[in-house]
Amino acid sequence: MSGTSVSAAPAVRAAVPFAFLGLGAIVAVGAYLRFVSSSAFGIDLWWGGIVRLTRGSAPYAVAVFCAEVGTAVGVAALGAVAMALLFATRRPRDAAAVGTSLLIGVAGSELLKSLVLRPRPEHAIYSAHGSSFPSGHSMGAAALACSLALVVHCSDDVAARTRRLAWMVAAAWALLMMWSRTALGVHWLSDTICGALLGVAAALLGRRIWTGRGPSGRARTVG
Repeated sequence: MSGTSVSAAPAVRAAVPFAFLGLGAIVAVGAYLRFVSSSAFGIDLWWGGIVRLTRGSAPYAVAVFCAEVGTAVGVAALGAVAMALLFATRRPRDAAAVGTSLLIGVAGSELLKSLVLRPRPEHAIYSAHGSSFPSGHSMGAAALACSLALVVHCSDDVAARTRRLAWMVAAAWALLMMWSRTALGVHWLSDTICGALLGVAAALLGRRIWTGRGPSGRARTVG
């Protein structure tokens, strides 16, 4: 069987314009924060007052776990494992799509951080460095989870129920990471929303680059 469904390719192509629209929205928010005001939005203050944690609590431990796993090193390690498994199952283009998605996401996140320079929230209960917009943890979680969900979604030998489960798991992981960053007080909600949106856009673009022109993500055999 082929590794990528032909019927799924048009859906990926159709989603790419929305990825660019999302990137445009992120740039617009970043421009506002850089040139107009870097202060928290109303929704940021509202959400921050709801989710703030207490050190030593069980939710705090969960948030710290997400913070540790979602570092650049953690995401790179998880991505490397996923790519190795895809190469081992003879899906080189799927592996390349995952890796490219992470590279696009990291490049976009670091560029925006260096240009926007939004200060982090005060009174964080966990150490964090660099500027606040966008959330790199949220970007990494969304880029990796969405790119892997796309691998499952575009595989013609996977049941529809499995595809739905893959998207549910991807969404849950991205949302959990977004919650953890705001609950620890190291990001505003708007940082995490834009970070996750950047990750989704990166996943779609990475997928389109490597598998948009061919019917199969699995390597062909000769003979």
